[in-house]
Amino acid sequence: MKQLLTIFTLLSFSVFFTSCNSANTGGSMEQSAAEIKVAGELKLDAKGVIELTGGGFAPSQKLVVLFITADGVESDIGYALEPEPVADGSGVLKTQWSYGRFVKKKLVEEGSYTLTVTDEDFNELASTEILFVK
Repeated sequence: MKQLLTIFTLLSFSVFFTSCNSANTGGSMEQSAAEIKVAGELKLDAKGVIELTGGGFAPSQKLVVLFITADGVESDIGYALEPEPVADGSGVLKTQWSYGRFVKKKLVEEGSYTLTVTDEDFNELASTEILFVK
């Protein structure tokens, strides 16, 4: 558990410093046309799996998928995605998230959450809201 907390803390600091760095560039930020979608509401199911789809990413781009848990921790959920989050040759992302562990550990509860897709440097490319229901 300590290792997970350490990883989450380091990831949070990394995202924070990356955000600060990009905010201080003084130049214009190019807006991404990428998007990520989740179909419908998610049941709070200990065996829950949902398909994540998206497009507008760079061809063959390795992606990071982040989720903010009920306790406020931003978590890289790549370990729970199958296949790993990499855009195909056309910039399309299709993967499945086995979110049941988050339900079992009570890291999600009924309500709305944000799922964010970033590049490997944690620059946000796309985000969407996810609604968990009982």
